[in-house]
Amino acid sequence: MYIVFGCGSTGNTVVDALDKAGKEMLVVDKDEKALSKWKDQHLDVMVSDIGSFNLNSPFCKDADVFVILTGDLKSNLLLVKKLKKKLPDKFILVRASDQDEADNLKANGADMILQTGKVLAQTILPELEAVEMKQSAFTLIDIIKESNGKELTIFLQDNPDPDAIASGLTLKHISKFYDVESKIYYGGSISHQKNKTLINLLNIDLINTKTKEEAMVIVKSAGKVALIEASIPSKNNILPTEVIPDLIFDHHQVDMGAVKGDFIDIQPRLGATSTIMTKYIRQLNIKLNSQLATALLYGIRTDTNGFTRNTTPDDLNAASYLSPLVDVSVLNQLESPPMSLETLDIIGRAIRNREIRGSYLASFVEFINERDALPQAAEMMLQLEGVNTVLIFGINEDKVQLSARSRDTRVNLGTLMQSAFGKLNTGGHATMAAGTINLGILGDANDRTSLLKVTSDAVRKKFFSAVGAEFEKETLPTIEEEKHNSTQTRN
Repeated sequence: MYIVFGCGSTGNTVVDALDKAGKEMLVVDKDEKALSKWKDQHLDVMVSDIGSFNLNSPFCKDADVFVILTGDLKSNLLLVKKLKKKLPDKFILVRASDQDEADNLKANGADMILQTGKVLAQTILPELEAVEMKQSAFTLIDIIKESNGKELTIFLQDNPDPDAIASGLTLKHISKFYDVESKIYYGGSISHQKNKTLINLLNIDLINTKTKEEAMVIVKSAGKVALIEASIPSKNNILPTEVIPDLIFDHHQVDMGAVKGDFIDIQPRLGATSTIMTKYIRQLNIKLNSQLATALLYGIRTDTNGFTRNTTPDDLNAASYLSPLVDVSVLNQLESPPMSLETLDIIGRAIRNREIRGSYLASFVEFINERDALPQAAEMMLQLEGVNTVLIFGINEDKVQLSARSRDTRVNLGTLMQSAFGKLNTGGHATMAAGTINLGILGDANDRTSLLKVTSDAVRKKFFSAVGAEFEKETLPTIEEEKHNSTQTRN
């Protein structure tokens, strides 16, 4: 978290850059009007004179970086002195008007100097992010070492994908570097061809956990607990709700107020959690073997759809670092895994059961065993002409599994899915999202036929209502109808 003092031209430029980068911050200024712009953008603001700012504020405890940019240079120096005395471990960036002031501020504990007119926000942002990463890496290692001779237990999201698997492997690699043993667990199943291929080719050891009771036994014997590619226990993961993970890594949108943990690194602007984990590897200067480098690069490529979806410069930078280290022959095999017969069947059902309203498509693929076939079906249906947003859903055991894709710039799928099905049931990004709903909330059904109808009607209604297409209906003919129409035409 950042605390920024001063809303002059330089201060506003820095706040704007931090806000666009998705950074959490508190903006402080003595002029309430100067803060109104940021308050309207839902940032945390505080009206306070820099000299009377309360360093006992809860914000100060959570802050990693103090950015002091007011025009009151005397008060700036005074705050630097106070910070170094009371909060010596905090990083301080402060504004100076000339070299003499810069030298004086440095001598009194400032870590970085911003000289007016010399450097602006776009330049200092990468440096601040580097500071943030360095501090996060040190904190991460401290927590890992606190395992006190016990294992670090790593839980992945349910039905883990290549990004989750690679990220879990990286945390295991980091912990081993610091002489802490670890094991990786997951709930659900691994059925997607690319996930199976990744595990088989790289000989990855993952442990399937069937119940929350079993997961709790594992947690109780662990030194520390990590959660990867998920952020809230029981939401798309096998951890019981009462568990508070020590470490959380994710890149999906989430209500941060609901996330609890000692160390939380959630970066929704990034295309993959593998990008986050690559940053830690680089910051800690830990060598990668070709197996892990291949997994990480494949994780990034998969979650960004070959760098065409939710891709940032950080994702590209991580990929550039990993590329020379990968096993090219393994990567080529991962890119073209075989397709199972059930996946092909589910795609067929998605085509047959499609319903289109405007540019929105929903399709119920009924009972499934391979949950990982849903995103494959969603990607394929998104290629239909005139379709910009797709929801594919099916019943797996006692849950309805959801997978959505969109190429509509007006739609934020992560927000839309949460609006339709609840924040605790779904999550994702602007162009891709997923979710799990307990069958119980859809109503009782006495037989399989009734269950299919109740599920189909309820999910479709919620989805089309959320996108505003309740009354706009254009259903493409089914395969049977198309055959019938073709026969009629020939006759």
